[in-house]
Amino acid sequence: MKHSYLIITLLTATICSCTPKERDLHIEAGNIKVTATNKSDGAAEVRAILTREKAYIDSIKSPVLGEAAVPLEKYIPESPLMNFAADALMEMAQQHSNHKIDIAITNKGGLRSNIAAGTITFGDVYNVFTFENRLAFLTLNGEQLVQLCKEIAKVDGEAISGMRLEITKEGELLRATVGGKSIESQATYRIATLDYLSQGNDNLTTLAQGSDLEVTNHLLRDLMVEYIKKETANGKKITAACDGRITIKE
Repeated sequence: MKHSYLIITLLTATICSCTPKERDLHIEAGNIKVTATNKSDGAAEVRAILTREKAYIDSIKSPVLGEAAVPLEKYIPESPLMNFAADALMEMAQQHSNHKIDIAITNKGGLRSNIAAGTITFGDVYNVFTFENRLAFLTLNGEQLVQLCKEIAKVDGEAISGMRLEITKEGELLRATVGGKSIESQATYRIATLDYLSQGNDNLTTLAQGSDLEVTNHLLRDLMVEYIKKETANGKKITAACDGRITIKE
């Protein structure tokens, strides 16, 4: 008599604000033989396992980190969620660098959900920052930075901080400033971004030309958690708005 097997593999990661070495990865795998006499029991065992693991994951995602004063949503060419992510990245990156950070850039495609006004839980942050992207630093000269700005214009904007762009609706760059000043071709600019983008991904190919690349062990998600906790400890709610850092000119 042939038997069917139901293969159950459950992968559960303890998702928390901690270093990679501190992460707890829990894996269970096993075979449950399903026959005409026990197939209903097998289904019950599966349900029991899934119920247990769901409760475990829910306990990780439920802790409250802070409160959003306004909805943080994503749209182009800039949005509250994009500006929040870039500004928080800028501030937290500066805390983890010995050098002055001029610009912070993250990709809008990496922001996978909006954050509603009200309580912000760890689960909310995880839903937005689902990827295991790490903080990276690199340096571009002025000419390279202008080229990067053209790439950002071509994809209708990215999440940026420390920089302002004027672009056309056709995706052409009209003007770019850093810290309120025009970009100097021979100057150098230190950029905080993601390891993924530092490889030139998401059409931001110029980032791969950067010098003095430093990839850290700080996950973007953990930096966001750290930022929200810090703001909450200071009695502040999380807020962001469109401020004209990327504008479309006719």
